[in-house]
Amino acid sequence: MKTNKTAEFLRQEYSWSKVQFDLDDVQPLSGGVRVHLPHWTMSQMFITRVTAGGRETKYKLPLGWDEKKQLCRLCIEHDFLTIQPEERMGLPDEARPRITLTNSQHQSHTISKWRGVSDRRFDAIYQALRALGERTAGQRPVAERFNSWQKGLFVAGLGVGLLLVVALGYGLGQWLVAAWWPERFGVLFGMHLLMMAALLVATVVLARLESHLMRWDRTFTNPFMLVVLNFLFFLAVVGATGLVEAAVSAWRVGIPLTTGDERALYGTLGYSAILSALLALMVASLIGAPVVRLVDERF
Repeated sequence: MKTNKTAEFLRQEYSWSKVQFDLDDVQPLSGGVRVHLPHWTMSQMFITRVTAGGRETKYKLPLGWDEKKQLCRLCIEHDFLTIQPEERMGLPDEARPRITLTNSQHQSHTISKWRGVSDRRFDAIYQALRALGERTAGQRPVAERFNSWQKGLFVAGLGVGLLLVVALGYGLGQWLVAAWWPERFGVLFGMHLLMMAALLVATVVLARLESHLMRWDRTFTNPFMLVVLNFLFFLAVVGATGLVEAAVSAWRVGIPLTTGDERALYGTLGYSAILSALLALMVASLIGAPVVRLVDERF
């Protein structure tokens, strides 16, 4: 790797993952594109397409792990920091693309050039960034941001919906334990374990099916859904433990346990958690994407 001002600016190669690229190629009258490769990730980029009327359409797209490094090498090859395009008065309605390179220490260097000025080194980097901006063809744009009343309405609806899911799960769990406790304890406990295994397998299968999608496009296995499922799975384990303790106690003491026994309540808790998790998976297609959008907007 050659040594020049840009190589010194970008520092060691292991820090290139924290390098940031920004291309601003928007002309107020004709529109254009903005390309943003943030410093905190190498796996995604943000594209904004601007129409002649100023309307913006934003995209979040995947970025290859090595593409940012290739851009860094391209900047070093053309020694980005030493590029000095010809300065002149701009022509009417002439665009002036601007490229900003920010290193891992958050030091920035910006170079701009009138569209009609020829500069081989600038154009090579510009074309590479512009090619990334063209990847929006056929891609789904980011949904528009929630306004304040939409946020409030959605959060209220989400809270009510989750309470209904938990209430329904608790009702079904209480019915199962009340119907089968303690006469069919073995079947009750066996079904509890089978349901836990089925939930775990379903989560793994869904994760594999959605592994090729970006986080914001996942319906069933986005991080927020997984947090909920893990918490409910923990409660299910508590329920299974309560059932086992109840079985051991009944075997040692020989006294039939009643439905109101404390350990029966643990079993009800476990069944409620499993059933609530399964119901949450069923409705994830309705609530998953909007929840991720809210969090992305730093609600």
